[in-house]
Amino acid sequence: MQRKNSYYDQCFSEMKEMFYLPDEMFFELNDAFFEIASQQIDFLRTALLQKDFEQLILHSHTLKGSSVSLRHLSISRTASEIENHAKEKDAFDYAASIYTLWEEITKLRSLYMNWKPIKLKSLA
Repeated sequence: MQRKNSYYDQCFSEMKEMFYLPDEMFFELNDAFFEIASQQIDFLRTALLQKDFEQLILHSHTLKGSSVSLRHLSISRTASEIENHAKEKDAFDYAASIYTLWEEITKLRSLYMNWKPIKLKSLA
């Protein structure tokens, strides 16, 4: 029986195929993503408190782009939803969506931090 690829095995494989990245670049990009994603969540929270739709658009767009590039599609979808509603200045539960982003980023960071040393060891 073949072992099913983990979430990060799949991301790793897709990124290597799409962008022809060296292995170490995948790790560098993901490390940077999680650092920046946390900042983007803080920026989104501040923008929401200030009812600043332009900042909501900017930071959700940034998060959407970086996450889709790294194949974190659930994050990208939620960020896109925030961006689209902010563009229309819709009545929308931005707080719940920002919280969903935070939860997903936290979950994926944990998966990544557990996966990374195993993958690095297998590549050595």
